[in-house]
Amino acid sequence: MTKFIYILSTALFLGAVFMPSRSNAQGDKDVVKLIFAETVKDAEGYVETTLAQGNVQFEHQETKLFCDSALFFRPQQVVYAYGNVHINQGDTVNLYCDTLIYNGNNRVSKLQGKVRMRDNTLKLVTDSLDYDGKISTGYYTGGAVITSIEDEMKLTSKEGYYNAKLKTFFFKDSVHVSDEGYDLYSDTLEFQTFDKSAHFHGPTDIYMDSMQVKCVKGVYYTEEDFVQLWDGAYLIDSNRTFYADSMLYSQQTGIGEGFCNVDLYDSTENVQFLSDYLWTSGENDTIIMKENAAVIQYSTSDTLLLMADSIFNYLDTNGIDRTSIAQKNVGIINGDLSVYCDSAHYSEADSLIKFFNNPLMWSQNTQLSADSIFAIYYKGDFNQVNLYYNSFICSEKDTIHYDQIKGKFMTAWLDSNRMQKVFIETNAASNYFTAEKTTDSTGVEVETVDGMNKIECNEIFIYFVNSEIDRISFNDEPTAIYYPVNQVPIKDLYLKGFLWQIGLKPESIFRE
Repeated sequence: MTKFIYILSTALFLGAVFMPSRSNAQGDKDVVKLIFAETVKDAEGYVETTLAQGNVQFEHQETKLFCDSALFFRPQQVVYAYGNVHINQGDTVNLYCDTLIYNGNNRVSKLQGKVRMRDNTLKLVTDSLDYDGKISTGYYTGGAVITSIEDEMKLTSKEGYYNAKLKTFFFKDSVHVSDEGYDLYSDTLEFQTFDKSAHFHGPTDIYMDSMQVKCVKGVYYTEEDFVQLWDGAYLIDSNRTFYADSMLYSQQTGIGEGFCNVDLYDSTENVQFLSDYLWTSGENDTIIMKENAAVIQYSTSDTLLLMADSIFNYLDTNGIDRTSIAQKNVGIINGDLSVYCDSAHYSEADSLIKFFNNPLMWSQNTQLSADSIFAIYYKGDFNQVNLYYNSFICSEKDTIHYDQIKGKFMTAWLDSNRMQKVFIETNAASNYFTAEKTTDSTGVEVETVDGMNKIECNEIFIYFVNSEIDRISFNDEPTAIYYPVNQVPIKDLYLKGFLWQIGLKPESIFRE
């Protein structure tokens, strides 16, 4: 994008041609002077009009006009110049055309036929060019090509405008800028020369080496190599796509910021980052997301969805693995497994996710909770979960009766994110409800709770089928008591620490 400096030079170049001189702006009289011609005579059929022929030269302030022949309407201060018209200004800017009409009173110029302008670095070619000195605006409407004399830069557009008072240049309609390393296509390209900024109005595409920029509106500050885009913008390279309703990007530092509906997709890692605010370093070494933040890790098995108020993702010092830290209202969905907690920490290096501050985990209808939970996440699946202190497992039989198991520590083993086996150790206790299966009048099998087993033991193994408790085994001489369902004491119906919180189970951001 640093090549924009050449487009800026174009604006300055055209501005030098169109800018009225100070003395002319003050309204000097008889500013147009015939300096030389091989033959000079009165033009037949015209009053007070001079016909100049052969190497004709006029002067207007610091501008010199050369042509093959000219009609000079002296009272009106109007010059009609014909053949090999050449305007020289300041010994650096030169303009050529077939015919020229110049009015010295209202300072309006009309250039026709093979119009060419050039300075030491740039050249413009068009069929016609008009300039209105009163409003300090020059314009072409028939298309123009601007090229660099020093390199391969080329700019084309159907219309071009320059306002010398505002120091602003517009390229409009089918604007195309090409140079070594980039191509730009835009509806309207505006340059404000006082702060050296380029403004995009309308759909714009910029192709640079391995990166593409797509935007509707924006501004590029050439000296800082800094771009601000809005109304929907994309930064696309070989393996990343970065979208935001509006964004800031510095080419010098590689730092980008996205605002509202931010979507960053990395095809190499097959991961997507979503939020309403995102900050990223040049190579995505560090990504900071805030407000409706989400990370989606796509997998051939189960896609991992991580949601939180804020998420920090950064590349580890080994340059290979990444670490993610999620804070506040953290939700995770991975197939049949879901997690809710206050904060989470994931390290690719050891495939370990840590959940803190009373996290909750669900494997289908089974809820797990503890002071903290550590889970091994490998190849797109949760494989093992360790629950530390105040560990609790419960599942709903009906709105009153819940199977419950508690202990100091628990270890759960999973297959394809489904609970297979749980080991509870130290101060284990269980409330397990039995049920009778019957068939109703419609032939549907139903379960009716008929009793509760209350068991205390140092160690308990639980085995699951389809994420439902299938059987329980107890070690170290358990103490057990069975109650018929209508005889269960109210105080024994729930173990200490029981809290069914299915309402906190995260919901996917995807909709069917």
